[in-house]
Amino acid sequence: MAQNPAPLNQLVALVPPPSSPHFGTRGWDELFADIGIRLPDDYVAFIERYGSCQFARWLGVVDMRVLSKEAWAQLPHEMDYYREWREDSPEEYSLAMWPEPGGFFQWGSTIDGDAIGWLTIDGPEEWPVIVVPHDSDQGPAIAETMTEWLVGWASGNRYDSSGFAEGHPLVCERW
Repeated sequence: MAQNPAPLNQLVALVPPPSSPHFGTRGWDELFADIGIRLPDDYVAFIERYGSCQFARWLGVVDMRVLSKEAWAQLPHEMDYYREWREDSPEEYSLAMWPEPGGFFQWGSTIDGDAIGWLTIDGPEEWPVIVVPHDSDQGPAIAETMTEWLVGWASGNRYDSSGFAEGHPLVCERW
């Protein structure tokens, strides 16, 4: 599926990328081989423009190419805390976690401890965005690409971002 540049162009107009982005040094094919899945074209296009960055010193997005093969091998264990919560309270913590089928795959985080990512359902271009909140109820998956979700957040059109930035201007900085 061809990448639709409109959401990325909208995001660039709202919040320009860092003047000197921080990029990982690994190739995309190497990363995809190491993790065993291909990531959405939307994410790749975003990272090629923004690199690892942080919006309003609140919402960070990482260029996954900065992680080594060894770090990727440990990543599924990073979500063990959620799996334990799910065992104790499956009605409250119901998500599968990557690499489980259809599992949550994180691409971003907030300084409040919220995790933002995709549910790996169907092909990568169809993965919905979902927020795993640190201290509130889990909301539904959102049928948007990562960049569409970021445009909605940054514009305030679909999400109230006014309280999130905690007085920081909505700029994107190298992270």
